[in-house]
Amino acid sequence: MNLFRSEEHLEPWKDLIPGYPSSMTVLDRAFVQGSESRKHWLDEDYFSRWNPQRARERDEAMAQLDIGRP
Repeated sequence: MNLFRSEEHLEPWKDLIPGYPSSMTVLDRAFVQGSESRKHWLDEDYFSRWNPQRARERDEAMAQLDIGRP
């Protein structure tokens, strides 16, 4: 996976998932991925304790960035 593509490369893919962002800056991606549940990624109880709240945290972060989800 190449995370750093040009905008020209992303153009043909923009209509694949309507309403979904075709690109995010590295800072935006770090903000979305930097939630509390991600800090516990390697904990023994990650899947029982932290994973259930992961989707909510991601949606909240994307809403703060005004990106939304499809």
